[in-house]
Amino acid sequence: MRHVIFVLVFFFCGSAYSQTVISSAGKTSSSANFIVSWTVGETLVATLGNANNNLTQGFHQPLLVDVLPTSLEDDMVLDMVAYPNPTYDKVFFKGGDPNGTYHIRLVDKLGRVLDQKSVPAAKLEVEMGRYTNGSYLIEVVEDRSERRVIFNIVKGAQ
Repeated sequence: MRHVIFVLVFFFCGSAYSQTVISSAGKTSSSANFIVSWTVGETLVATLGNANNNLTQGFHQPLLVDVLPTSLEDDMVLDMVAYPNPTYDKVFFKGGDPNGTYHIRLVDKLGRVLDQKSVPAAKLEVEMGRYTNGSYLIEVVEDRSERRVIFNIVKGAQ
């Protein structure tokens, strides 16, 4: 019975601090092209990856950088709607300056920029058919006024 209690206490105490690193030193630095993050004293770290994904094992994880702004001032919000949502092939936009130029950025929920382009208002659409089903963020920025809007678009099956 003592062994069972010992094992339960051991696992309970271990899980209470499972994501804590006790280290003598560490730092995170970044520039426009890279992030360097280090911790002294962590003995087991492994990174596996390919051209699109990286998986880092260990307590120390790198700093995540936001790709899109999280909030906008009221006077900087572009008055535009996206339809249809959910979609299976294309997303169209209505509103804004009909003679303007717009910058579009399509980002997945992992923060990867999938598409980025500048188009006139007459060709303001995003082709979603080549992407997997899921949720995506589309940021639309009006070139002249720099007003912007961010849409959460769901891509589903036909």
